[in-house]
Amino acid sequence: MEAVLELLSSHPGLWAFALLLLCGFGLPPWSEEIVLLGTGYFVATGDLGFLAAMGWCYAGILVGDSLIWWMGRFAGERVYQWPLLRKKFRPARRMRFKKIFFAHGTKAVFAARFLPGVRLMAYFLAGNLGMPLWKFVFLDSIGALLTVPISVYLGRLFAENLDYAMTLIHRFEIPLAILGAFAGWWLFRRWRAGQVERLASIRRERAERGSKGTN
Repeated sequence: MEAVLELLSSHPGLWAFALLLLCGFGLPPWSEEIVLLGTGYFVATGDLGFLAAMGWCYAGILVGDSLIWWMGRFAGERVYQWPLLRKKFRPARRMRFKKIFFAHGTKAVFAARFLPGVRLMAYFLAGNLGMPLWKFVFLDSIGALLTVPISVYLGRLFAENLDYAMTLIHRFEIPLAILGAFAGWWLFRRWRAGQVERLASIRRERAERGSKGTN
């Protein structure tokens, strides 16, 4: 945690963005949650506003996760031989998540946002197995909107004891995942219903114009 705070101290927003982008690839020796809590610490000190912290963190997460999706879609299986990623894409793990993806699809990708150990694999395979970018970004955005504000706020609230804040995150990770899954399902259903209704309205308008034209 001390190393993260030292990095963030010069330019909290920019460093939060950069570190969270790298966290998506599993590169730094710390987790995404630690960076979010550290950003909250600088909200508490007044070096960064809460909304600004949210924006930087949210952008870093989405850009990093989208790059992983891009690797899956366009780089494909070549990444299995890249030195930095070879260990993270072991055949057994790939096959296991492929089975989960084909069985659950949308739900599996969404749930990965709350499971640090499988995010990289899940997002890569989402692109590799053909999940549309708009759908991936939509799911990832909902998950980030549920995790980023809570983690940054906890970092601000427990600025003097960030280890306790990390304990709280781990303790409520599963309930948060369940709440997030329900919220994501509800928002997605509302969005789909709106799209269906809009399409039906367009068809009705075209039908009415056609009937008027024949008259």
